[in-house]
Amino acid sequence: MTTLDAIDLRILTVMQSQGNLSNLKIAEYVGLSPSPCLQRVNRLRKAGYIRGVTAILNIAKIFPSIVVFAKINLAEQTVRQFTIFETAIQNIPEVLECSLMSGEFNYFLKVIARDLEHFNELTQTMMEMGIGIKSFSFFVEIRNVKRTPVVPIDSLYQGK
Repeated sequence: MTTLDAIDLRILTVMQSQGNLSNLKIAEYVGLSPSPCLQRVNRLRKAGYIRGVTAILNIAKIFPSIVVFAKINLAEQTVRQFTIFETAIQNIPEVLECSLMSGEFNYFLKVIARDLEHFNELTQTMMEMGIGIKSFSFFVEIRNVKRTPVVPIDSLYQGK
């Protein structure tokens, strides 16, 4: 599947915001019968357009936590050093996101922790791992104003 048509885009739009819908409901939403809809969903999955379906948890109802954003600078700006750092970060479950950045720092991390003490333990562990961290600064989230996993497909997709 090299290009997406309007039906594919509608399938992706509904699935990203309501991933637990049955195939029958998706088919109704996009105007297909269930069998061709399921075939399209399976093609979209196989082609890598759908990486998975997950539940969005209300963490505050489960346990108290803090979200911390961290700017990381590495001691060396080499592919080898980036690979070492990125490989290690994959094994720290509290790091929810990690992005290589342009500009004044190398990486931007989104980290979840029980509290500041736990976050301090995480940063000490990272510093002691020998993964090339030269310096870091962090920012504690006071209140989340907007957090959505839904990408505005209609306004971004230009076709190919």
